[in-house]
Amino acid sequence: MYEIELRINKKHRRAARYIAQKVLSELTPKYIITITGENRTGKAATAHALGVKLRKEGIKAKVIHMANYYKLSCQDREKERLASNFENVGPNEIDWERLNQNIADFKNGKSSILPLRDGINYQTDLLQVDFKEIEVLIINGLYALFLDEANLKVYIESTYEETIDEEPIPIGEQPDDFKKLVWSKEHSFVRKQKNNANFFVDFTTNLEDYHL
Repeated sequence: MYEIELRINKKHRRAARYIAQKVLSELTPKYIITITGENRTGKAATAHALGVKLRKEGIKAKVIHMANYYKLSCQDREKERLASNFENVGPNEIDWERLNQNIADFKNGKSSILPLRDGINYQTDLLQVDFKEIEVLIINGLYALFLDEANLKVYIESTYEETIDEEPIPIGEQPDDFKKLVWSKEHSFVRKQKNNANFFVDFTTNLEDYHL
């Protein structure tokens, strides 16, 4: 996403270090990691920090943001959500066919065309990626753990409410009533994925609580 602003801090790097230890202990060819959690809980920041950590270990990783895979633009998606009284909010808004094709290309070491959302101009551009030398694919998003074929499925246990208590949202970025309704629906789908996880991260504890 062109407009994404990652606020990466010590907790994301610490989580990345623990996840990387797990990955390095069981790394297999064309290894896939999925990361999910509620809005603003650090999915993208953790994914990026993990990619950097793996690169330092000599492992080439590529990060995919599922927010690039919505079928509709932000404007059209908002209209559809209002028209359906928010009933269509959820995994069905994702272009799973395109995402699964990109995953298949990664596993086969091929070049692939990835979507890249331009939030300024409300359009989706296309990015060509060569997966030949990429060893690890990191996919982060609200519905990432619905992908069955991942080797490591990371669930961030912190909630949106806990996150904003610790890190208040900057002025001008607070969610309005529309976004609060959308997030509530999205978070219900996030919680349904917890049983799919095999690695958990909890940012709300003072202990280094990263566990299988």
